[in-house]
Amino acid sequence: MFTNDWRFWFGLAASAAFLVVLVFQVDLEELQESLSSAKYVYVAPAIALYFVALYFRAIRWRYLLSPIGSFKVGRLYSVVVIGYMVNNLAPARLGELARSYLLSRREDCSAGAALATITVERVFDGLTLLAFAALTAPWLVALGLFRGYGGLSQGAASFLAVAVVALFVAGLLVLTLLAKQTTGHPLITFALRFVPGNRGKDRVQSLIDGFIQGLAILNSPRKHLAVFLLSLPVWLLEGATYMLVGYSFGLEEYFSSTGQLILATLLVTATSNLVGALPTSIGGIGPFELVAQQTLVALGVGASLAGVYGAFVHLAALWLPVNLVGLVLLWQHSLSFGRLIRQPAQQDGEPVATPALDRAPDHTTATQPEAVPQPGKETS
Repeated sequence: MFTNDWRFWFGLAASAAFLVVLVFQVDLEELQESLSSAKYVYVAPAIALYFVALYFRAIRWRYLLSPIGSFKVGRLYSVVVIGYMVNNLAPARLGELARSYLLSRREDCSAGAALATITVERVFDGLTLLAFAALTAPWLVALGLFRGYGGLSQGAASFLAVAVVALFVAGLLVLTLLAKQTTGHPLITFALRFVPGNRGKDRVQSLIDGFIQGLAILNSPRKHLAVFLLSLPVWLLEGATYMLVGYSFGLEEYFSSTGQLILATLLVTATSNLVGALPTSIGGIGPFELVAQQTLVALGVGASLAGVYGAFVHLAALWLPVNLVGLVLLWQHSLSFGRLIRQPAQQDGEPVATPALDRAPDHTTATQPEAVPQPGKETS
């Protein structure tokens, strides 16, 4: 399916390179011992918490989509799961395009507007994780838990942290400025001059209109705060998944209190997901495991135990379960994985009818919402 796509081979090579570095840092006998002595009773509730975190993602997405229309959380939840499945299996984070396409077909809304809300999601995910790192890392340093981090100097680490923060803040500022623009802005009109053909201009104009519409939720500081607050339960629940898997592998033995373990797992949640979000590998495999391991090694955990923990929490708790559920949901919609990947790039102009996606006929347009939706009042 992706054999002719250079992004697939680049992502595969990147994942392999990171995994090779990880393998050379672990002892295979210690790795096998860690797997055999693990307490797998914690794994099932850890996976359950991750799916609850995905449900809160659907709640947050409904809030972001509220300027476009009124959507049921249950219907958004299945689209979120399918999108994450595609991200895990396809290169270059194509799950974002697949999710916007699927929502546009299922709910009869603008794919460009849906993609804009997903872009806002990603920026706030990054800001939330950066907040976790900014709160937990100094605390862990004050507690004397950091053992150093190889040859990386404190100055280089500080510069890297500032650069990452600046990147996300700049992204948020750009999206906020775009949210305040109108489709007739001189810059947009000027850019359209370089698009060949009237049909091409109309299509690009439609995409811009939809994208700006999807950014409407960023038109006030209060709504910025609301999106950030809705992001907290998403990542706190995912952090709880990391913590339960940590109990499976005995990470609590390296920390003198539950509070220290919470701080450590939140820091691992932040560092591994920040690097895993980069579209340099397939499903974040490789960078995620290596950064999770190195974060724990810096906190005094053995390299082999940290490596097997990072691989297990990613592949067994986060990666495999959502892939299986996502494939089942695709089967329920009578939609193949290949078709979902191909159609976002093939759509041209008017939407292609897709009856199997079970569109919602009761879609209504909303104005400026002021309240955060409550999931308990709706069903899927």
